[in-house]
Amino acid sequence: MKVNSVTLSKIKIMKKHIIIAVDLSESTSAILNEAFDFASHMNAKITLVSIISMYVDYLHSDMSLLPTQWDDIYNSQKEFAMTELNKIKDAHKELEIDIHTAVGNPKFDVIDFANEAKADYIVMGTHGRTGLSHLVIGSTAEYIIRHATIPVLIIPQKTK
Repeated sequence: MKVNSVTLSKIKIMKKHIIIAVDLSESTSAILNEAFDFASHMNAKITLVSIISMYVDYLHSDMSLLPTQWDDIYNSQKEFAMTELNKIKDAHKELEIDIHTAVGNPKFDVIDFANEAKADYIVMGTHGRTGLSHLVIGSTAEYIIRHATIPVLIIPQKTK
């Protein structure tokens, strides 16, 4: 197949969009290093996405808070996430990075955002939980792999 210069220029114009979903845990830095390398090779636009989970894994008996108190907690976590993502963005000015934070369910909201943003890829890490922890908590990465309609790149947490 012969490719003419018009076709090549169209290919160059079609910039890829990569969603990088992070939870701002201790493994985020390693995940971002791999994800940024992937995005650089593809000359892609990046959106860093952090969804603050509105579901807690456990509740202490003294955690019976009023809804307004939960709102304060979620807003504080969202503000923290925005601050951290902006630090990451500022440290990587060579990349085209947007930021998105929300409060919700990461399993659903990462996929929904990727679809709304017309992303080409989702990149995320996995904590590698197994056994009872995996059964009780579930796996966000596994859910997204099974339900996303675009390719998902999973970066495993490196163990020491």
